[in-house]
Amino acid sequence: MKVLKKQLTLPKTEYFIKHLSIVNIFLPVTLTPKEIEVIAAFMSLEGDIAEQRFGTSARKMVREQLNLSPGGLGNYLNSLKQKRFLAEKDGSFSILPILHPDVVQQNYVFQLNKNG
Repeated sequence: MKVLKKQLTLPKTEYFIKHLSIVNIFLPVTLTPKEIEVIAAFMSLEGDIAEQRFGTSARKMVREQLNLSPGGLGNYLNSLKQKRFLAEKDGSFSILPILHPDVVQQNYVFQLNKNG
């Protein structure tokens, strides 16, 4: 059996985008490329702002980073909520735990079998 390997070292936001792109193929409802960018932008927040990941200041930072209007970001957040990738509790959002990669390094194992 031939094993294909690839190792990538990526900047923070690109790390999350790549991770979400990989796991997206396994999800029952898939994310659009822009939804992946939006979640990755929120995942990449660090420090005090990460404590209120979907608060006003965080949303403003993500809007500026992705060049989105307030309504545009709101539409993406609503879509992610409808697809159940974001959970809302007491007025604040949280990202579905299955979407979170390991903080420093994430490994994946795929196996393809030919039938016939």
